[in-house]
Amino acid sequence: MRSTRIILLIIGLLASISLQAKGIQDTLQITRERAAALAQERYPGKIVRVQTEKQQYRIRVLQADGRVITVLVDGQSGRVKKDGI
Repeated sequence: MRSTRIILLIIGLLASISLQAKGIQDTLQITRERAAALAQERYPGKIVRVQTEKQQYRIRVLQADGRVITVLVDGQSGRVKKDGI
């Protein structure tokens, strides 16, 4: 009985997280691929990681000199900026 409640709680939490993630993706006008391309145009290098955060993408770029920088791309406008600036 207790394990059934725990399983139902876990299923409910996972469904909630999934719906929240879908809601974020539905409000973004820029795709992950487009955001990565915009970041790479402005800061050349190899895309290492793309994360979706609220209304923006956080993109890690490995540059030719070996540095990894974080670039933020606005999910609505496509505006690109280096993290920390």
